Amino acid sequence: MTLPRLTSNQIEQIARVIGDTETGLTGTEIGHHLAQCHMADPNPSLTKWKRLYNAFCVAVNESGSANAIFQFIQQCMEPAQGLNNIERYSIVRLELNKVLMLVGIEIKDDGQFYSVSKAQSLGEVQRRTKELRKKLTGYGVHSEVLKCCRDELLAQDYFHAVQEAAKSLCDRVRTMSGLTTDGAALFNTAFAVNSPYIAYNSLRTSSEQNQQNGLKEMLCGVTHMVRNVTAHELRLRWDVNEKDAVDILTQISYLHRLLDMCITVPRVLL
Repeated sequence: MTLPRLTSNQIEQIARVIGDTETGLTGTEIGHHLAQCHMADPNPSLTKWKRLYNAFCVAVNESGSANAIFQFIQQCMEPAQGLNNIERYSIVRLELNKVLMLVGIEIKDDGQFYSVSKAQSLGEVQRRTKELRKKLTGYGVHSEVLKCCRDELLAQDYFHAVQEAAKSLCDRVRTMSGLTTDGAALFNTAFAVNSPYIAYNSLRTSSEQNQQNGLKEMLCGVTHMVRNVTAHELRLRWDVNEKDAVDILTQISYLHRLLDMCITVPRVLL
């Protein structure tokens, strides 16, 4: 993937995020990462973000590109860096992505850059978030789906909100059933007609058994069509526009409402 150019304001914001007093890296960590990336550290005595900004400017002026900055971001966001402080790692990555989405990329928790829909402004993201929430609320969307429409997800486009909503179905079925598997294996076991962990009805008639199987197949369908695709396909290859997002999230909401009507079947302990 060709990495984009960065404006001086975008470079400054990246430096401010990484060098933030409360949530950013320590001075020692900044020095370590600069050394690892073979970047000059011309003003180590300055405040952290100004120190980083000057180092970034030197690198850009010397190379004529922002590649050194992207390399530094990847060094900071390499997954192992988050092991000691996952909360700080997540905050820094989120704040970096707010800047990076303006140039059409994001960095995921695998430490790699991916293409996303380019936002022209942060105001655009806020408007998009508000409009989607308004539409979903108008449809009476389930609260479990609205949880997946937080600003930090929608800031990275609808792709992520849809992915999280699809994952919420598996999470809920695991909570209800006590099972620890995932995807189709989870649903097939949880809603097995002969020995269910979760039941949509009494399962006494063939029609009721068909409803149970239908719910199971719908859950499997969303997992195959939405969650598995968003988990394994590059964002560039599986675009999710606003209309798609509303349709998918509405369907997931319907499945959550069906789960509201289900009961957990007591297990016989041998």
